[in-house]
Amino acid sequence: MNRLDVPVYVATISALVWGLWWVPLLWLESLGLNGLWAGAALNAGAVPLCLALVIWREGTLSMPLKPAIGAMFVAGALTLYSGAIIETSVVRAVLLFYLAPAWAIAIDCLIFGRRFRWINAATLLLAALGFLTIFRFEIDTSALNLGDVMAIISGMSWAVGASLIFSGAQVSASRLSLVTCSTGVVIGIALALTFETSAFGTPPATAVLATFLIGTVFIAPIMIATLWSARRLPPATISFLLTAEVISGVASAALILGAPLGVYEAVGAVLIVAAALSEVASARSQKSVSPAQ
Repeated sequence: MNRLDVPVYVATISALVWGLWWVPLLWLESLGLNGLWAGAALNAGAVPLCLALVIWREGTLSMPLKPAIGAMFVAGALTLYSGAIIETSVVRAVLLFYLAPAWAIAIDCLIFGRRFRWINAATLLLAALGFLTIFRFEIDTSALNLGDVMAIISGMSWAVGASLIFSGAQVSASRLSLVTCSTGVVIGIALALTFETSAFGTPPATAVLATFLIGTVFIAPIMIATLWSARRLPPATISFLLTAEVISGVASAALILGAPLGVYEAVGAVLIVAAALSEVASARSQKSVSPAQ
């Protein structure tokens, strides 16, 4: 089996699960844990399991600087993404976040010296056509709201974080996840205090219990799986693989919220998946695999 195979499968499955990230966020909001507070609370719910795994398996909380900073950027990405889901539509947040692969390819080529080839151009073109198709070729940048901006910056933050994690010292996914979730709590609270219009009160006991359970059984495992893949796959490759979230995110929003999912969305999703496959093929051909084991 090719060394890329397992990380590719893990990243793809993780992406499909991340596509449902909006469900607990909106549910917690309905329970009284509003907006960005919900994202911070879910990260807090994931911290105990990540901490227990690190202490049990490694016995140390130390972390080299480069991957630690990368994990913090990932935390910022996920926190901003949580805010985007609340501040704009689910479909729009998902799609604007996935400008991330374009940033990742730029980082790969400009910083890590990856040669820009025709297949990279084809990948970017397919992804761009996919996003434009889903938006029916009617994207008006002057109409971007706060959630849209959060989604775009989130994608940039993810690309930087994935690059630092991939190129940094070997660190376990558990430790990376602990830093990511812990930092996510801090960033989430800071953003909530800055942007939330409603005052934060004492959340209902049901919301607190739900937060802990979701953080433990959903956020922590999928975070560990995602960062495990990020240690082994080039930033552009994992960023494109994670576009599988577009499929589950848009489809679940259509089924649960009645968000539009028509011919444009279907064609756009196919183009995005094709872009992901072309990027994986490019990575395989260059044998650009991390030494992490």
